[in-house]
Amino acid sequence: MATHKALVLSSFDKPISLETVPTPTATPGSAILRVLAAGLPAYARDIFTGKLPYVLTLPQVLGPSCVARVIEVGPDAIVLKPGQLVFVDPTIAARDDSDCNFLLGLHGGVTEESQRLMRESWRDGCYAEIVKAPLENCYILDEEVLIGKLGYKIHDLANLSCVLVPFGGLEEAGVGAGKTVIVAPATGKFSGGAVLAALAMGAKVIAAGRNEQGLEKLKTFPGAAERLLTVKLVSDAVKDTAALLAATGGKGAQAYIDFSPPAAGAHGTPTHITACLNTLKRGGIAMFMGGIYSNVEVNYIGLMMRNITIKAKFMYERAQAKTLIKMIEFGNLRIGEGSGMTIGGTFGLEEIEKALDLAEKGKGWGGDVFVVPNRG
Repeated sequence: MATHKALVLSSFDKPISLETVPTPTATPGSAILRVLAAGLPAYARDIFTGKLPYVLTLPQVLGPSCVARVIEVGPDAIVLKPGQLVFVDPTIAARDDSDCNFLLGLHGGVTEESQRLMRESWRDGCYAEIVKAPLENCYILDEEVLIGKLGYKIHDLANLSCVLVPFGGLEEAGVGAGKTVIVAPATGKFSGGAVLAALAMGAKVIAAGRNEQGLEKLKTFPGAAERLLTVKLVSDAVKDTAALLAATGGKGAQAYIDFSPPAAGAHGTPTHITACLNTLKRGGIAMFMGGIYSNVEVNYIGLMMRNITIKAKFMYERAQAKTLIKMIEFGNLRIGEGSGMTIGGTFGLEEIEKALDLAEKGKGWGGDVFVVPNRG
């Protein structure tokens, strides 16, 4: 039986380990891929140790998304062919029930059905030399344009999720030219991606956060000179509301997208959520896409009187993924070094502990860490 190397998490009490595992074969509806680069988030160690309560079925190969090259495809593949470069989307949905979904190699979802789908059909993720993925989760990347013409590197393309996740929420909120959107907090990986994507979509962006140095980085984004304003939050809902409203020219914003981390809800409703909701104009929409596990309080009558919509968005839709990739290919959205998406380091599978150490230090925009299972 053919084998390959993979990082296997067998217990939350033990370090993730490099093991030799059986190599899968292509079946109907699947593709076998050689992993070239997979992003390692700053919170990866918290997942590996169980500190973050993500649903996993151990032992398991982790790793949610990657850029890979197709090795083999199932007999029902029409467009996907061996040799093609693809982005592997981690959002897997049951083919007979789109409400049943989970994140490949990261989170089994919130239902027994989604957890069974991960456990029995798509158990292993991308921190491996080889990964098996659904055909519909493999987005073909135009290598001639992206790498040849535009000069992107594989690692740049492996960073797509940082922009793709917020793009899903921004598009659903109707963000675009002539609209004002508040992004708060705005200095993390996904929130920074929201600023980058919103600017590319033509919106005026109010980026808010407590980290002044992080806010300064956003001013280098394409379109920032014309349509970006930053607001330093002071953790006072009244003062922050006034500052945000002033940044909108006193007229309020049409949309607000939130990427609060889990820690933000440790002491009740974060003041920035209250301030951002207060700054929305009549008919505005708030999109929750962060990681708060606790309850959040809102001003019921204040929201009702202004016709405010609050929505939550998990990841993005497949049509949105295709749109974003085309935006990059067409040059509408610039990623990579030109947008501050710098590379902190690349590590082989055998260097995972070094990779985790570095990733933990890079919670802001840039300095991204990648696992590179097939060097050379």
